[in-house]
Amino acid sequence: MYKIDHDFVTYLDVVDKLVVILGLPIAFTQYFRTKKKEKRDREYGTYNALDEKYLEFQKLCLDHPYLNIFDIPDKYPKKLDEKQAKEELILLTMLFSIFERAYLLYSDQYSEIKKKQWLGWEDYIRSFCHRENFLTAWEISGNTFDTDFEAYMENLIATIRKEKA
Repeated sequence: MYKIDHDFVTYLDVVDKLVVILGLPIAFTQYFRTKKKEKRDREYGTYNALDEKYLEFQKLCLDHPYLNIFDIPDKYPKKLDEKQAKEELILLTMLFSIFERAYLLYSDQYSEIKKKQWLGWEDYIRSFCHRENFLTAWEISGNTFDTDFEAYMENLIATIRKEKA
């Protein structure tokens, strides 16, 4: 049998304890970095998914320039025939759906990224709430969404109407 030196065993014991002592903080640090990165990736994934829907809507605005649905309202909106009015209602309802998604994903979040995103979306929603065609479309189809979002919209519209008065 081989005889193991006592000093060598003590050395291995010290190395073992050092690995544990130093390894745990490193492992925890790595774990929390990974979790933070995963959270950031999810937040950007949320942003990208909503951004894609928004860009699809912008393309629809480009395909229907005669409708007053683009971000910048027409100075003199065109009088729409029945088919065009239906198209406008459908497209504004699609916009409501995008707003609903933004509301559900961002409005009550605490991360900095999501708070900043919500402030931008809220300003954007508010800008549409000053438009008659938007308000008319909301009256027609606004009761088909998440009830919290509906309450938010109703409150926002009421607030803007009070500001105008």
